[in-house]
Amino acid sequence: MRMRWLFLVSMLCSTTSIAFDSVAMTNQEATEKVIPRNMFPTPPQTDRSLFYIQRSKNTNAIKYDANVMADGKLNPAEPVSVYWIRYATDSTSAELTYIQRKYAYGVKTVPVPGKQDQFIVSFVSYEKKKFYVLRDPDGKKYRAFTNINGKMAELKKIFIQLSGGTFWFPNIVDIEISGKDPATHQNVVEHFRP
Repeated sequence: MRMRWLFLVSMLCSTTSIAFDSVAMTNQEATEKVIPRNMFPTPPQTDRSLFYIQRSKNTNAIKYDANVMADGKLNPAEPVSVYWIRYATDSTSAELTYIQRKYAYGVKTVPVPGKQDQFIVSFVSYEKKKFYVLRDPDGKKYRAFTNINGKMAELKKIFIQLSGGTFWFPNIVDIEISGKDPATHQNVVEHFRP
């Protein structure tokens, strides 16, 4: 499982294609490239936004949205839409490559037994961390929920801090999962290393 998580993180270090923007950099140069946290843009939020992932390597984001059909229900074949926002280049959106979708940031979805229009979701590369896509009580939008610090919370953001290592096996310093407590509306944060 650790190898699959490392693979996810290594794929998160890439841009939207197999050609990587840091191949020519040495490990020392990659380690020295530090982007201050306040320089990371927040992806635009819509009624379909669930959460996003960013890494310390560059400001690109991987965005996870509810894939809602015309009738307002989630598409059962693909309830979560995943794509890049390429802030490091031109801020455009782009689809994931096949490898990124199948081995890194893509998701597996399973309907919640006995519940209509609710899904259990996990990353293809790290199945331990599950999240749940559910409709708001008011029925206006979908949200993603996961366990943060032992309590169910609305997932908002995942940030992966890297420090050196190799391209395929980066040194993961920290993974920060941020969300909101649905009862208190307080921000909640959990840190861990896989």
